[in-house]
Amino acid sequence: MATNRWSIVLFIAMVAAIASSVTAKEFIVGDDKVFNYAARKHNVFRVNGTVFQQCMIPPVNEDLTSGYDVITLQTPGRKWYIYGVGKHCEQGGMKLFITVLPQSIPPPAPWVSPVPSSKVFVVGDDKGWTLNFDYQAWAKGKQFCVGDKLVFRYAVGKHNVFRVNGTSFQQCTIPAATEALTSGYDVITLETPGRKWYICGVGKHCLMGLKLFINVLPQSTYPPPPYHGALKLAPHKF
Repeated sequence: MATNRWSIVLFIAMVAAIASSVTAKEFIVGDDKVFNYAARKHNVFRVNGTVFQQCMIPPVNEDLTSGYDVITLQTPGRKWYIYGVGKHCEQGGMKLFITVLPQSIPPPAPWVSPVPSSKVFVVGDDKGWTLNFDYQAWAKGKQFCVGDKLVFRYAVGKHNVFRVNGTSFQQCTIPAATEALTSGYDVITLETPGRKWYICGVGKHCLMGLKLFINVLPQSTYPPPPYHGALKLAPHKF
């Protein structure tokens, strides 16, 4: 027999047995209470507090007589039950009083901070990192956040990437060659918020407009589209 929580089985024999069977038990809304006894020798009535105290037997048509009476505790509060055969309630103390508690509510799940998500931006989208392209127009309207990645794709040997400061960006001052990124598929993770500047150090490419400025915001907590630009982040053949 399935119950919402558990079944309390009460073997009706004598008041001491009933009293000991409910000692320290916790009755909750949704529990099933089972009165197990020899059919036709006993019965069960659900009564109120006054009837319980005075052992007043209700009409016979209100008794439970199956010998295995299952009562589901549907509401919280006090509940009274008596034995209605002869004077067993009054003289033998065959009666039961319990208090039913509201259904227990599980504690709310602990709040978990949204997992920061990152985006991958292919600089220049399908054009990649090349001449004759407006990278500031490309960056306009995009939101760059800490944790996002920039991917610079270009033909190896034709271009490169330098991370510079604002002054070098404006003046197209090329840093030492050892600072160049030259793989043709340079992935830069935006690790801190603030302004970031990138230029190409080949020939006069920076002066010809091959440079990028972006502003990086603190880490985002909302899932964005996974990619901006090419669908496949594989090295591109130019």
